[in-house]
Amino acid sequence: MRIELVGWDIGGAHLKAVALTDTGAIADVRQYPCPLWLGLERLESALSEAVNELGIDSSCRHAVTMTGELTDHFEDRTTGVQTLIATMLRRFGPEGILVFAGRVGFLRADAVQPRHALDVASANWLASASLIAHRLREPALFVDIGSTTTDLVVLGGGEVRARGYTDYDRLRYDELIYTGVVRTSAMALADELPFEGEWVNLMAEHFATTADIYRLTGELAEHTDQMPAADDGEKSIAGSERRLARLVGRDREDGTAEQWRQLALCLRERQLARITRAIERQFSRNTLPAESPLVGAGAGRFLARVLAARSGRPYVDAIDLLPRPTVTTALPVSDCLPAAAVALLARPFLEKA
Repeated sequence: MRIELVGWDIGGAHLKAVALTDTGAIADVRQYPCPLWLGLERLESALSEAVNELGIDSSCRHAVTMTGELTDHFEDRTTGVQTLIATMLRRFGPEGILVFAGRVGFLRADAVQPRHALDVASANWLASASLIAHRLREPALFVDIGSTTTDLVVLGGGEVRARGYTDYDRLRYDELIYTGVVRTSAMALADELPFEGEWVNLMAEHFATTADIYRLTGELAEHTDQMPAADDGEKSIAGSERRLARLVGRDREDGTAEQWRQLALCLRERQLARITRAIERQFSRNTLPAESPLVGAGAGRFLARVLAARSGRPYVDAIDLLPRPTVTTALPVSDCLPAAAVALLARPFLEKA
């Protein structure tokens, strides 16, 4: 089985890749740790691993989207976009690489100019939303809950009906919420929590992450947690209990497993409340009929299902709107939806090239 096209989503913490065959079928889905804030060599290393594992050869074509330009490794977003594209060009050459520039569409990688940078920057959400809108057609709220962020995008008539485009505007409109199910610091979810019958102020320290929360609730898919734990410790029930206990100034041995699980459930509710508030704002635009579904994607789509039930709306999993992989893939394709989206959306353009 030959890989014809790879969609890449270059994030600040992960590199995601979705490979297509020459028939357009999904052949594999991969995610690699890629902490770009530690240096560009992390991306180079992740790309090398992907090339080897996916069997990418010189005839393969590529479609690229990104959010990694935001990392503090770069002086600004324009520099980040240019540097990441230059890295892909060095790796794969100038032929057959398209970059997703959002509202502008796809551009040849070697034709991207500094004036395009803010169209390219953090446009991966639009690739995902555009693909889902095209495949669903009916009005819906697209809810992509990832490891770090949540995207909320109103869809209708096969089109994306977002109010914002840039990160700044999307933050203003509650279409981008900086909360996810793996990397978000637990201290960002609440100021205080109930413990042993009292309200306890949380320590504002990066002691635990949402991966710890969802490990204790039994909802975390372990393959999604690729970064070191907050204390560089073990990724186990005991390790997560130990990290959450520190938030309330205690040791793991001071409580029972059920107490630490209850603490995790309280934090889960705080995160759900934050996303629910943003969802209610989208519903208040009065563009979505009551029967419109929530379409869930991302590593945290298990929460999207909960949010749909709580809002009394149908739930559609994005995976059911995508081509079925021809073989069992390393990850569910909806975990890496932006990479899949740019691959599927770019394929017609690359066929004409």
